Amino acid sequence: MRFTLFLTACLAASPCAAQVTYGLQQNVIPWQEGLYLAGYDVLSDTWVWEDTLAYAEGFGLGSSTYDHWEDDYVFLGLPSSSLGGLQWMEQPIDGGTPLLLDFDGNMHSIHHDMQSNLFYGLQGYGLDSTWVDFGDGFGYWEITNWATQVVQISPLDTEAQITTVVQLPWLEGVVAGASCYDSDTHRFFIWGVDNQGSGRLVAVDCEAGAVVSDVSPVLEANQNVSELEYNIVDGMLLGLRSTYLGDGNADMELISLDPETGTITAQLALPQVSSYTPDGTVFDQLNRIYILHYYQGTGINPHILSVDASTFEVLTDVSLGANFLELEMSNVAFASQRYATSGLMRPTARCEVSLSNGAWIHHGAHPWTVTQMDVAGRVICTQDLMPGAAMDVPRGMWIWEFRQGGVTDGRKTFRQ
Repeated sequence: MRFTLFLTACLAASPCAAQVTYGLQQNVIPWQEGLYLAGYDVLSDTWVWEDTLAYAEGFGLGSSTYDHWEDDYVFLGLPSSSLGGLQWMEQPIDGGTPLLLDFDGNMHSIHHDMQSNLFYGLQGYGLDSTWVDFGDGFGYWEITNWATQVVQISPLDTEAQITTVVQLPWLEGVVAGASCYDSDTHRFFIWGVDNQGSGRLVAVDCEAGAVVSDVSPVLEANQNVSELEYNIVDGMLLGLRSTYLGDGNADMELISLDPETGTITAQLALPQVSSYTPDGTVFDQLNRIYILHYYQGTGINPHILSVDASTFEVLTDVSLGANFLELEMSNVAFASQRYATSGLMRPTARCEVSLSNGAWIHHGAHPWTVTQMDVAGRVICTQDLMPGAAMDVPRGMWIWEFRQGGVTDGRKTFRQ
């Protein structure tokens, strides 16, 4: 059974505009049954959505993004019982039919431009190669030097079409999870390593198809930058800086980076963070919150942390029962608020009941009848949720039924 939580699309930054973090959880169901996609409200520590993706049994690391126009979780997935390659997969959060498309080549670090409704990603390509000839027309290309190119991805009816935007021949590799996107200016921020082994922070204007900045931030030999996120409202590029200590441990801190100069400013020490998985961060653009999935140890004791990017204060830091990978924030409410007025994005009408700070909030004009049930389906209580009212979500696992006229909506929450 599928339970969905409709996301709000209110036109003001307020408690009515909750946004949900989606990601893949491991060790919840057997891998043979497919991937397990879950939705999580970080501020109230509440699981608000789940679905089994039976059509996929694997995913490409660092390949996920979110379609903020269609409300779809997007990733490159390995089809179940298939010996083929990865496919472009879009899972609608409202329970619609998934979109599964073929594509050619490799692809990672995918982002959705919320203003133009276009997808961009990175591909490695062979800069220097030699043909190894076996004779009679048989052989292969031996790649001696790799480079990186930015590509535009166009999901069509039968395939995801790939078009080169700009090539970066000096950028030999990209750190997994170390890229982000600014939908205001169409800038794709990339942290990678050039062919001399130096770290480079590159910004590409995807609309113009041009490199607009390329700097080498000053780092010590035992330091690295990763998990970039862009705070669109404040115009701030954020990330993690790791300082390896030589004993298998590292000091972690949240930093801001100036893409024009490469200047790094330390913002918050994170002594509780021992390790993290690539692509384990998201940014809540509406509420300006940096969210990180991390481990207390090397790959053990998964936690999730949220930081107010305006004050750099920790908002929440809680233990999770399972890994939460390939995180993507549903910035649907933010996209509707910021870009719908330009006429480029159609506003969504879903702004009735949402979960915010541990309570159901009613934003519509007519009452909803709410029935709370336990996991066995036994009714705990039934009451009307009036316009503008709030209803607390208690701790534990609950099933909720919302009724208004002939419309019925089922949802599920788990609050620790």
